[in-house]
Amino acid sequence: MRAGKEEMSSTTLQPIDLVSAVKDLHILSTLELSKLIRDADNDIIQWTDSNESSKQINLETLVRYLPWHLIAKLLESKQDEELLRYLLGGIRLLHALYDLATRNTKLEQVLLEDMKISEQMFDLIFFMILVLSGFRQESQLAALHSALLACSLNLITAFVSSQWNELEPVLLAHPKVDTFVFGSFAAVHRDIQFILVRLSVQNDKTSMQSNLAEVNRICQHTEASLQFLQSLCQQKLFRERLVTNKDLCEEGGILLLANDIMKLPFCEDSYLMAVFSRLKSKVLSILLNLCEVESVSFLDVAASTTKGLNLAKSTISKVIELLKVIFRGDLNTLASFSDKTYPRGLLQLNAMRLTDVLSDDSNFRSYITLNFTEVLTTIFLQPHVDFLSSWCSSGSRPAEEDATLDYDSFTASGWVLGVLTSSDVPESTFNPSRVPRTSYAFQKTSLLVKVVANLTCFIPDICREEKDLFLNTFMQCFQKDLSSNSRTEKAAIVIQNLRSLSMYAESLIPGFLNNDDVELFRSFIEQLEPIIMQESDNNRVTEVHSTGQNSSNAGRNTVISDNSPVEEANQLNLTGNEDQRTDLAPTFTPVPNPAPTLTPVPNPAPTLTPVPRAVKATEEGAQNVETTISDANTAHQIFVNVQSEEKQVKKRKRNILNHMQITMIEQALQIEPEMQRNAASIQLWSEKLSLHGSEITPSQLKNWVNNRKAKLARVAAKDNQGPSGGDNITFTDKQGGSGTDPDLESADEFFDPTPSTGQPTQLVKHEPGQFVVLTDGKGDEIGKGFVHQASGSWSGANLDESGLCVVDITYLKVDKWTSLPHPCHATGTSYGHSEQIIGVKRVLWDSSKLVVQQRAG
Repeated sequence: MRAGKEEMSSTTLQPIDLVSAVKDLHILSTLELSKLIRDADNDIIQWTDSNESSKQINLETLVRYLPWHLIAKLLESKQDEELLRYLLGGIRLLHALYDLATRNTKLEQVLLEDMKISEQMFDLIFFMILVLSGFRQESQLAALHSALLACSLNLITAFVSSQWNELEPVLLAHPKVDTFVFGSFAAVHRDIQFILVRLSVQNDKTSMQSNLAEVNRICQHTEASLQFLQSLCQQKLFRERLVTNKDLCEEGGILLLANDIMKLPFCEDSYLMAVFSRLKSKVLSILLNLCEVESVSFLDVAASTTKGLNLAKSTISKVIELLKVIFRGDLNTLASFSDKTYPRGLLQLNAMRLTDVLSDDSNFRSYITLNFTEVLTTIFLQPHVDFLSSWCSSGSRPAEEDATLDYDSFTASGWVLGVLTSSDVPESTFNPSRVPRTSYAFQKTSLLVKVVANLTCFIPDICREEKDLFLNTFMQCFQKDLSSNSRTEKAAIVIQNLRSLSMYAESLIPGFLNNDDVELFRSFIEQLEPIIMQESDNNRVTEVHSTGQNSSNAGRNTVISDNSPVEEANQLNLTGNEDQRTDLAPTFTPVPNPAPTLTPVPNPAPTLTPVPRAVKATEEGAQNVETTISDANTAHQIFVNVQSEEKQVKKRKRNILNHMQITMIEQALQIEPEMQRNAASIQLWSEKLSLHGSEITPSQLKNWVNNRKAKLARVAAKDNQGPSGGDNITFTDKQGGSGTDPDLESADEFFDPTPSTGQPTQLVKHEPGQFVVLTDGKGDEIGKGFVHQASGSWSGANLDESGLCVVDITYLKVDKWTSLPHPCHATGTSYGHSEQIIGVKRVLWDSSKLVVQQRAG
């Protein structure tokens, strides 16, 4: 033991031994270093250097004095390549020693149990970060700088804890934590600047390819550093402390970093494209974490100075531009160039999350309104089928996959120092953090609804000047770059997409949306629809006059009246009536209640009014809208022939029951047709129905049932039919429609969902409105419904040639996610998809497997 102490005393007086130790031992693998330590006699490590000279050092001396030795080097030497290489070698050696500590008693006692060593390690790392944050050398040293930063940060997890909840209180207790935090963000920012410089000078493909490996490694180190900070910011107390850091938040340090990261370009190299995407996703995640702090508002702090406000707006503008690129699909096009894909992080989701937060903040709401609304109009102007697939479906595969970079400091530093060759360094590995497909789709859609809801919300005391700003901006963006010939068509698409999303949003309550979000979204539709439909109406008037006809001729050929928006919606096919849609572009057919449209009332505030799926033709005449639009250059005229009904569609109040509730009560009324007379039954069913939608009181339910019976009687009298068998009456549209009267509450109102005993069944030629039983190939019943369409074309299918019918299902015996026998774009692949896309379970079915169900007399 005495010999060991003498050796320790002598080596402390010979710092050259530490220099030799760093230079010679850091190049060893952990396996080789472990063998040297095991073979040490009296803890004296012996080795032979590259000059065949014998070297030795006491293990405890090496461990205790190495941190101070590296600090001394930082103080004494100038910041050049030689210094950075030496420091990185020392940090690499420390990583190896900590890796071996759990397998060696002496190392464990000194490195993991001695508090003085831990204090020295903090001093070393904090000072190292401070030096790196102020590094001003050229980008030729970028690889060394980025590796030294990443390895120093990750060394903290080696001697404290790899569990972030355990690391957080230790860091916060350190008196220099604020300096460390500021220095870490500034040093990462320096690495991002290095990358931007490298990319700017390597603009030709030959130069880029020759240095691609180095650029990739710089990106790897930088991502590891940013990932370290992101993990810390996910800890509640740490981000609360960070928000109080004046240099980072009030002076814009974090926003400077975010702003430059958002400048990173997308490129065709699959690795770089993925790492840039992950860097952006991670820095947006940090901003989102800071926005969650309740004690101090990060956004208030950021907007408190002119510099911070301008930086925030600059960063937001880059986020908005990013979303434009994503929604155009440009990133997917770039990804197709590569035969290998890497996780790109939740970039779109985080960008939308940040937009949601900013659109609900008084500092930035108007900025988001003026700059993001164009993105929203682009989304809502998508072709209806594409919109449904992107925003109203949980079946599409998410385009993003989150992942944590598995960073090996020992290996990464070895490559930079030349200890390992490229062939010895494995490609980056990731720990995936997959978001379930359905959850991802629901989150994306809910964020879209929330942004619209936030921008629609008007609080006079807070945002008096923003009244109608969103609505007016939306209309300006809608009208921008649209030819007059396209506005009518585009108006139809916008309203159709908004209605579809409104209905789909209801299914996301309460898991992803709340009632307030959906109500505000509906409020936006209420405000927008009359304006956008009036715009379309004015445009059609202009089109008629532009054909060169005089006023009298136009009057003979076109009926232009002050119709209500409901009638205009019917003329423009905004109600989703499938009879007028093309086979290649299936449209949304809303169920009677959840799919609202707007009917103006005398006061300025419009109300939300459901539009029936089909307006039953009367004996006075039928509305017939035929519009043929041809290119103006071919000198074809625009001809509109309208026969208008004399009677306007009656305005109705919003139904208190949703589609599911109506289906449930209809089934119950088949069993108990006089339910309204039984107070106990009314009470029971009001409680049951309230579990599947808004609360229904017994008095509301009783009134609904009474109104239903009255409507049945009126319709029966109108068709010269008396009620037969209680309420069991089937009505068929005389014009071959869906059999739905505009006064009825539900398209499923008269269908018995349970088999009727003793009723004869027969196979007949199917016609719209027939109540049918759907069977499979074995003749087993799948469900019940009614024929929606029996001939012609539907969603690209020729029903006559294929022997198929379009059926609306009202009662289903199998799981709604069961695969359909004839999937298509309009229906998706399952009954559930069809309900999400169209609003009802509308499917293609073999005519031979439909059995007409006759009603008992």
